[in-house]
Formats: sequence, structure tokens, C-alpha cells
Amino acid sequence: MTGPPAGRPAAGDDLAARVAAHDDRAARAGGPGVLLCPGMGEGASTWDRLVPLLTAAGCRVRRLDRPDDGRVPTLTAELGRVDAAVAALGRVDAAVAGLGRVDAAVARLDRPVLVAHSAAALPAEAYARRHPGRLAGLVLVDPSLVDPGGVARWGWWSARSAGAAAALAPVLAGGLDRSGLARRCGPWAWRWAVRRMSVRPPDPASAVPWGSGAVLVGALTQWLAHPAVAAELLALRAVTPAPVLPVRVLTALGDVTTPAGRAAWRVGHARLAASFPAGRQEVLRDARHLVHVDQPAVVAAAVAAVRRDSGS
Repeated sequence: MTGPPAGRPAAGDDLAARVAAHDDRAARAGGPGVLLCPGMGEGASTWDRLVPLLTAAGCRVRRLDRPDDGRVPTLTAELGRVDAAVAALGRVDAAVAGLGRVDAAVARLDRPVLVAHSAAALPAEAYARRHPGRLAGLVLVDPSLVDPGGVARWGWWSARSAGAAAALAPVLAGGLDRSGLARRCGPWAWRWAVRRMSVRPPDPASAVPWGSGAVLVGALTQWLAHPAVAAELLALRAVTPAPVLPVRVLTALGDVTTPAGRAAWRVGHARLAASFPAGRQEVLRDARHLVHVDQPAVVAAAVAAVRRDSGS
């Protein structure tokens, strides 16, 4: 949760993926592609400490931002956003190759590594299951786990409540702003969450947007929709095989407060890694949830390992 979406792209920009200037420069230089997907409540800026390491290694980096269109997050919508960003990396391949269009030959020039943090691991896995030939591999950074029991209990309620929150978003956001609750409580809640999930002090500038009622309601809608997205992934798992791609699951235990909780998180991630034919788990005993913020070199090394194992 290192920052909310930074706003919609201007007309004519890629509406699926907002890319910072240094990403564009790296893209024009060519090299292997990496697509970064932020977790719940995060924006593209959450990857600021990782991007320079990737670009220094010659990677072309593209960062998804969280959508701010007021719609309820669904697995289908998330898959569309990821696919558009992968296609954008293909267009960069075309430019580097001196070609004017994206076709099968261009697509073979490079397959990106998909890096997803926390709740973004769900659509990342779904995309790999649907389109394994379009990726070099996956790096799942302290990913969220799907609990079938929790999905059975809350999945039906999730979509309805998230839809209600989205429909009432203007009213809820306006009330939070007019009452001053958003301004007083939003930045405080954001700083509290970051202190729990990272060893780095919260950036005061990144806390400011969380004083907006619209940002808070957007985060609430994402949270409410999560069980419904998990239910969609469970349904997809039942009908599609696990992709035969290199997968790294990075497990952070430094902010799990009890021995039982640490054991459950480690075992859950071990099972997730084992569900992929080429999955591997890396346990980070002292890392907190925002691994890419605190230890970006670990994530960069995982990207390099996946790329190496993919043979691309």
C-alpha cells in the first residue's frame, strides 16, 4: 500500500498500463520484458525501488496501475488489463525490431516475466493458466492465498457488497470528504499499514492522496471484491491445468506475528509453489509483506532466475 493510483492516462495513452518515464526509456532500449502488477490498495509507485534494478539489468519494465474507473474488480476485467499490458510490451518489441505491427513473429521476440504482489497474484495465476505461451514465467511476491472454505462462505456476498459499494461510491466518498473523516483518518490508516508491512518509514507524500474519500472507497471496493475474485480463480483452476512455466513464490514471514501463523503462511505458499510443475518457493524469514519495497534486490534476482529457467 505504497500509494493509490496516480490518475487516469491522458487520451491516446495506453489505458491498461501507466508507465513512468524511466520505463519508456528502458523500453526503447530493448531487452527482456517485465510486467509489474501491484497488490490491493497499491499503485504503480509501489515498484519505485525495484524498477531501477530491473532496468539496470537491461529489462524493459511496464507497471500496471490500479484502475480508478469506479468499476467492481473482477477476474475477467483484471485479465483484460494484464493482456493489454502484455500486448503493449509486444508493441515495444515491434518498435525495437523496426516493424510496424505486432504479429506472431514479434510475439516470439520476447515473453515478459509477470511479477505480482499480494492479491495481484490471483489474476497473475489466472493469466498464466489462460495464456501460458505469452509469458516467460511468474514471480509471486508474498502472494495472497485462496481459501476454498472462505470463498464458499463469503464469495456470494463479496460480489454483491462490492457492487453496492461501487454504486454508492460518490455518496460514500462525498460523505467522507465533507465530514473530514477521509482527511483525518485516511493518511493515518495508510501510515499504520505501511509500518506493519515494511521496515522503511512511510513516505509522507504518498500518504496525502489517502485523505481522499474516493481513494478510500476504491480501496474498500477492492477489498470487498476479493473473495469473489478468488472464487473465479478456483473455478478456473478446476478446468485449466497449471502452466508449465518457471514460477517463484516469495514468502515473507517477518510481519506474521504468531508461530502458528508463520507455519500456515509458509505451508500455504509451499503448496501454491508445488501446484506448478516448475514452481519453487523462497522463504524470507525476516522480510515483511512489502518485499519489493524493503528488499527489491531479492525480487530482481527472482526475475533473473525465472528468465534463466525459461531459456528466453
